[in-house]
Amino acid sequence: METITHQENGESIAQSHTGLARLIAPLDIATFQNEFFEKKPLLIRRENREYYADLLTLDNVDEILSLSSLQNEDVRVAAEGSIVSLDDRLAFGAHGSTNAQEAVYASYRDGATIIMDGLHHRWAPLQRLVQAIGAETNAKFQVNTYLTPGGGAQGFKPHQDNHDVFVAQAHGVKRWALYGPRFELPLKHMNHQIPVEQYGEPVHEFDLRPGDLLYLPRGTVHAARSTDTASLHLTFGARPVLRSTLLMEAIEQVITADVRFRQGLPLGFVSDKELSRQAEEDLAGLIGALAERLSAAGMLESAITQAISINAPELRNHLTDLERLDSMDLDTGVSRRSDIRWDMRKSDKSVQLHFHNKIVELPVHVADEVRFAAEGTEPSFTARTLPGQLDDSGRLVLIRTLVREGFLTFA
Repeated sequence: METITHQENGESIAQSHTGLARLIAPLDIATFQNEFFEKKPLLIRRENREYYADLLTLDNVDEILSLSSLQNEDVRVAAEGSIVSLDDRLAFGAHGSTNAQEAVYASYRDGATIIMDGLHHRWAPLQRLVQAIGAETNAKFQVNTYLTPGGGAQGFKPHQDNHDVFVAQAHGVKRWALYGPRFELPLKHMNHQIPVEQYGEPVHEFDLRPGDLLYLPRGTVHAARSTDTASLHLTFGARPVLRSTLLMEAIEQVITADVRFRQGLPLGFVSDKELSRQAEEDLAGLIGALAERLSAAGMLESAITQAISINAPELRNHLTDLERLDSMDLDTGVSRRSDIRWDMRKSDKSVQLHFHNKIVELPVHVADEVRFAAEGTEPSFTARTLPGQLDDSGRLVLIRTLVREGFLTFA
């Protein structure tokens, strides 16, 4: 594991970086991609306890919990490796209380870790960061938070995750232990868990302090305990588009299209050598046919489609945008929504704009205007400043369409 210590003013670093760079600063994204991503753990130490204060604080968590109904699976409780469901949690450490909030707090007082899954869906600062990271990495990111009471409490025993994680320590100190060797890059269904007693001694032990970041490639066996005080950390889970996913989807398409792949082996092939030989020849032929029909370009196109819709759309202010549509004129300023993921495909008859897990199809003669709006090289523009040969009415119709569909927003 490599450790990077950074002593520059943390506040200035946080303000000057966005997206993934915000998490891994001072390391640049290219170095992270080449030396660490999916390869080995990374520890970044920062001399600023407030580095993540604009994202989430202990007081923010208290506010979220106090205002939440907790009647869903967004909040879990874990202690020494056991997770209790919401129904059970009412009795777990709550001494008969029928109030879900009190049950969670009572469990926490008894040493349990409070886990809030997908907090980026409910907390704007995290949502903005996740959208920025997703837009630049083309990977799905989710933020779970873990609040562990002080006194050496542990939510989970040594385990591995089937996704990469970026652990941002926001409050308190947590003692981490990494074990080896790891099962390299497990897929979602691969739970290569071994008994805890077989892990042996940790290969790395260290304290994660406020402002620090820990990156763990999927498959890294790890565990953590609180120290004297409560610990709050944010786990950014990363799920990139995998080659295995694209291959399996492409193979499934070939199987659906060609009945030969769906036929059974001949009856009695085990005891009949001739039938067994024929079955082997048939399978060899299918392997060849599969290789011929698989398309790298087609798989890449599928990857682009998945990456565009991999994260939830950002539609803040869309309701007010819709209310303003009728008053829009040629000089009304608009801009492309920040961090939107899109792809544009052109045919002889139409131009297709892919975004927000949908397709907006427009006449092919507006391709230049659509590309200008999509590439967003200017901070804002108006229907009047669009390039191309559209008349004023056509320009206004196009811009209104893109605002109505949520691709553009009022500047």
